Amino acid sequence: MMDFFIHQIKMKGDEKMNQGIKKILVSLLAFCLLTTPVFSVSTAAVTAKYSIAPLYNNTATVLTSMAINNSGKMSINYNVAGFSSLTTKISITTYIEKKTLGLFWMRVDNGQANEQWVDTIYDYKYNGSRTYQLASSGTYRVTVVYKVYGSGGSADEIEYQKTDSY
Repeated sequence: MMDFFIHQIKMKGDEKMNQGIKKILVSLLAFCLLTTPVFSVSTAAVTAKYSIAPLYNNTATVLTSMAINNSGKMSINYNVAGFSSLTTKISITTYIEKKTLGLFWMRVDNGQANEQWVDTIYDYKYNGSRTYQLASSGTYRVTVVYKVYGSGGSADEIEYQKTDSY
């Protein structure tokens, strides 16, 4: 019988000791996490020496710009280049949207099917522009989708969007 009471006392003592050890370990872990310095890596140093860009199958570069002048004329400039040994076709889809009620984007009627221009170029590069006279002032967004085809793999799809107001 005496052994039973001694065993019970040891078990209660072990539980208190285990709880004490748990509290110490949790406190030590929290202290380590709070005092560990946080290091951030600056990308400025990386980009100064190296250029980071997505890798495409058939496309070398794509540069697009859009601007609206004071009289509402939107100018869109396209510059896309593939690889002369790989790229066979470039498809450029462009559409303009106007923000309505401050929430929704509605396509602007440009007189084309689906209110979009589709240009297909059977070459490995293209440099061109398009202008469009906007009917009224507001906030406009242009979306340009390039699809560049060739023997380098599946077609590259590259999207450009820019918003501007006048």
